[in-house]
Amino acid sequence: MAADLAALRRDRAKASARMSELVAAARSRSMTDDETRDFEAASAEVTRLDGEISAAEGKNTVDASTTISRADAGEIARLCAAGGVPGMTATLLTEGVSVDDAKKRIAAAGEATNLVALARRKDASIPEDLGAKMLAEGKTVEDIRAALFDKLVAAENETSISSHVPADGKKTSDGKPVDLVADMKRRHGVKD
Repeated sequence: MAADLAALRRDRAKASARMSELVAAARSRSMTDDETRDFEAASAEVTRLDGEISAAEGKNTVDASTTISRADAGEIARLCAAGGVPGMTATLLTEGVSVDDAKKRIAAAGEATNLVALARRKDASIPEDLGAKMLAEGKTVEDIRAALFDKLVAAENETSISSHVPADGKKTSDGKPVDLVADMKRRHGVKD
């Protein structure tokens, strides 16, 4: 039974990967008829396998609320490709989200990607996929913005430079004190 379930999940992953592959191939253009046909077949396969996996796990089969029309599936695929997140296609279709919900989630993914790209310009140690991971965890764009802000502030605190004497009077460096008057005279060629 466990082997059958593993095989079903493996087949579902292959069908889902095929859907993402087709969307990525048609990223800057409309899908051809053959690609659309292949995409719809893969989508139907994912739905069928979801039902079999649910049945194998002893759960209720996928109900009608998680299925979407082919026209909506095509629209979601086009939106994902246009939004630069073709990998989201399979997830959105599997979840059976509406076109409006898909638009919102695609926009959030795009905004998260932009926020991470801006933050990476300041701190390259921030992972490129941080936004995608946080969205997958159910975080909002505001959560991502706050996390990025915290990371940038932490990086700034590590590299801050202070030119004043701390309030506690302790030296922060081992450098010699500078005689500012003598330094200014030297710089401007003033003789004593």
